[in-house]
Amino acid sequence: MPLSTTRSPAPTSTCLPGTAPGDVTAGLDWATADHAVAIVDGRGTVAEQFLVEATGAGLRELVRRLCRAGVGEIAIERADGQVVDTLLEAGLTVVVISPNRVHNLRSRNGSAGNKDDRFDAFVLADTLRTDRARLRPLIPDTAATVQLRSAVRAPALTAPRE
Repeated sequence: MPLSTTRSPAPTSTCLPGTAPGDVTAGLDWATADHAVAIVDGRGTVAEQFLVEATGAGLRELVRRLCRAGVGEIAIERADGQVVDTLLEAGLTVVVISPNRVHNLRSRNGSAGNKDDRFDAFVLADTLRTDRARLRPLIPDTAATVQLRSAVRAPALTAPRE
């Protein structure tokens, strides 16, 4: 069940628009206990930074805060999992930026390269703002693909190993 009924369906295009909807982008650096989030405006200024718990309630809070800030696109380092599923169900455009790329981009934004979740969330959001032509939105699997993947995995999970 979608968490937000006011958003458009997840993207089906392989290109991002020239500017972000609402002139804001977000980045999320996920972790086991909590997720760091940064929202930046069209000039790259941090509009908001916060942490949400890595729970169902935390994800619902995340979607509420992103919607309230007018975010339509969010960058993240993973292409799968409950966080991505929740963001897609909320109608947000999800853009995956690899952890190696984020590591390399830290110096562009003034970090010495040390891992910092809040700073990485900013790097993700700002990279989504500045490098749009090089990035592609995550296209969710169709219902048929999900069903096929489930059917293919089921025998492999239940078959005895020899």
